[in-house]
Amino acid sequence: MAKVRLTTEEIMKIGFFEKIANVPIIDCILNDERVAFIVKEGDVGAAIGKGGENVKTAEEKFGKKVDIIEYSDDWRKFIRNIFAPIQLEDVWVKRVGKDVVAFIKINPKVRRAVFGEKGKNLERALKILKRHTKITKIKVIVENQRFKRRGARKPVAKEQQQEQAEKQPEAAQEVEAQQDVKETTNE
Repeated sequence: MAKVRLTTEEIMKIGFFEKIANVPIIDCILNDERVAFIVKEGDVGAAIGKGGENVKTAEEKFGKKVDIIEYSDDWRKFIRNIFAPIQLEDVWVKRVGKDVVAFIKINPKVRRAVFGEKGKNLERALKILKRHTKITKIKVIVENQRFKRRGARKPVAKEQQQEQAEKQPEAAQEVEAQQDVKETTNE
C-alpha cells in the first residue's frame, strides 16, 4: 500500500473517529455529502459499533453520511467492499496498455446505486482505488438481462455468432458482448 497524503480536515476526522471507535483508520475520503473511512481487514464491526452507534455519532458530528470500508490486499475483494452493500455480479482486474483497469459487471437494477448522481459513487471508488492500488480506471459492464430470460429469442443465429467470434480477438469479444460499458477516469 502506497503512502497516502491527508489534508488537515481528513486528519481531524480520522482522529475523532479513532477516538470514538477505538479502531485504527487507514484513510479518510471526503466529498460534499459523505465521509468514508478505510479500516483494516476485520475491523469493520468494531468501527461501526454496537447498533451502529460509532457511525451515528460521527454522522451527527460531521453533518455528513459516514461509510466504513474494509481494506483488503485482494483488489477484487477491496472493490466489492467499496461498493458494499451493493451486489456486484463479477469483478476482475486487467492490464490494458499502460492502465490497470477494474471491470465491474453489474445487474441493471443496481446501476443507479453503482454510478450515483452524476457518477459521484464511481468517482469516489476510483479515488480510493488510485490511493490504495495501482488501478487507474474503472469500467462498468451492465449485464444484458434481455437474453438471460428463458425462451427469449436471440437476434443472431449460433452460426453467425461463431463467425463473429472467429473474426474478433478475445478481449474485444468480452467487452463487445455486453450491453453497456461506461468508462470513468480522473485525469
